[in-house]
Amino acid sequence: MKNSLDEIIDSGLAHTYPFFEDHPEMIKLLRDMSMAVCADCASITPEMPQFPVLLAEKGLNLFGANFSAMLGQVQSLDPEFKVACTAGCSYCCSSHITVTPQEAFRIALHLAAECSEDDFVTLSEGCLAAAGDFVPGQLKEFAQDYFQPCPFLKDNQCSIYEVRPILCRNWISNDLEACKKSFNTKNKVTVSQNALIMVQKDLVFTGQQAYLAGFGIEGGIGSFMPMMSQILTDFEGTYAKWLSGEKLNGQM
Repeated sequence: MKNSLDEIIDSGLAHTYPFFEDHPEMIKLLRDMSMAVCADCASITPEMPQFPVLLAEKGLNLFGANFSAMLGQVQSLDPEFKVACTAGCSYCCSSHITVTPQEAFRIALHLAAECSEDDFVTLSEGCLAAAGDFVPGQLKEFAQDYFQPCPFLKDNQCSIYEVRPILCRNWISNDLEACKKSFNTKNKVTVSQNALIMVQKDLVFTGQQAYLAGFGIEGGIGSFMPMMSQILTDFEGTYAKWLSGEKLNGQM
């Protein structure tokens, strides 16, 4: 039995609700924003060429607008809140990352278009190596133990910066020293985050998951490396499976 739109939205946002339990108006706002993301995808359908690219770009544009607006609101309330992230800072680039299937397909198509054959093979092998310890059904353990440089990291710079996952864009810090400590302890030290800013990714993830569910497509987020490994190894086969309703490797 398919879940209703409301059930998918509430399930996808459930982990964010405790942050705002004293502010029911915020929970309603988050739900409404996710619903709006879902509705805004209506012009993009699976039979379209470049379907995952169009969906990923739609999600990115929605995220970018919401993120900028929310960051501005936070900084207006707290003028001392400054984003510490700068080019060449890669302290968070060894952490476990989640990604939507449409983002992963978009990255794969970007690599196919922009990389030489040798570079494509090298990056594919890097993803396979990074996903090597993944066991289906043990995603939580894989995520907790994961700590290794992203295969797309080159000279402390992201080599897929223009198509990097939304999570990488949303994962910001205002305390560089905390980032250094977290990196040096392999994420044993937590880097504090602003809840209003960090939930922006979840609004897009959940809204697009709800939209894809209407086509019988699994749109939940998944572990970056296992998913990329499957797609880079067999793009067409993996894409066909996804459109038919199968979950991808590492998908929640």
